[in-house]
Amino acid sequence: MKNLSKLSLLLLFLLSCVSTQKLYEKGEYDKAYYAAIGDLKKNPSNADALKILPDAYKEASAKFEQDILLAKGGKGKKSEQLAEIYNGYLSLQNMYDAFANSDVKINGFSPQNYDRELNQAALNAAETHYNWGVALLNRNDRVSARKAYNNLKLADNYVPGYKDVIEKKQEAEEAAVTNVLVTKLDQRFGYYSIDGAFFERDILWNLNSIGNSNYYEFYSGSEGQGRRIDQYLEISMNDIWFSNLATNNYSYRVSKKIPVKSDKANGSVSTITVTATINAVRRIINSRASMYYRITDAESRKLIASDRIPAEYTWQSITGKYTGDSRALSAKDWDIVRGSYNNRPDYNDLYHELTRQIMTQFNFKMRDIYR
Repeated sequence: MKNLSKLSLLLLFLLSCVSTQKLYEKGEYDKAYYAAIGDLKKNPSNADALKILPDAYKEASAKFEQDILLAKGGKGKKSEQLAEIYNGYLSLQNMYDAFANSDVKINGFSPQNYDRELNQAALNAAETHYNWGVALLNRNDRVSARKAYNNLKLADNYVPGYKDVIEKKQEAEEAAVTNVLVTKLDQRFGYYSIDGAFFERDILWNLNSIGNSNYYEFYSGSEGQGRRIDQYLEISMNDIWFSNLATNNYSYRVSKKIPVKSDKANGSVSTITVTATINAVRRIINSRASMYYRITDAESRKLIASDRIPAEYTWQSITGKYTGDSRALSAKDWDIVRGSYNNRPDYNDLYHELTRQIMTQFNFKMRDIYR
């Protein structure tokens, strides 16, 4: 067992070396570099890793430096150039840090520390995006404010807390967001006893789920107090109707041809026709409702969008019994015969089904408006 254990370790060691060698041969020099460091941490005298590590670093660092030079001399988007330069120096610095933190020693080899260049690249990117963000913010329009926020966020990512970027980000976000106040959410139940509180919660939750990634915030009632309101949203649920329970008794006859052995001696088979009668009871309740919404601009009072969303739902339960030969029954017939008596739904159950349909359509329409 001891010899087997040593053999397993040797195989793992050899596979590790092969993996590093393959990465190098495939031209994945940065991966080969990190793999070689891992090999040397396990075995500081690993001859293959000792050879691959400096060679992989030379090739990988040359590629990153070439990418940086191309980005500096490129004519593409300034933001992309800044990102490529920063990412190039970040990759170089990561290679330095990986070696410095590994305790691996190789005579005559030491990767370059790019900390100064990385910090300068981060500072250049932060300064550029910050200046763009401030300039966009000064345009004092919502679309520019959204672009300003994105640039200021990038500046803060490159250099956290750069100048007053945190305050500027907050200012841009407030200017970029469209605040929508739900001024009316009217559910006209008439003489029906329904608890519609869940629907109000669903409306606001779904609206904010749509708006959060698109600079829209939705409020209701007192939540909007003290805020700048840009749009008003009115919602009415009406035409709510539930039918009485309708019961329909009916029957139908079914038949099926089935094979039977006519002669046991010679195994001959013939067919016979079996029949049965299903006596069923269908119980039905129909329901309907409509939702109307209207969105207006808070300042101009101009109509932005409006529509009516109808919904219909039919609850049905079918149970029954059969007489005759059970072999004549199909799977559908058995569902009726074996079906259990379902309690009729109350108004709340039916209203949930109607609002589920309405919310699906409403969400599609709101995504078109607030995308």
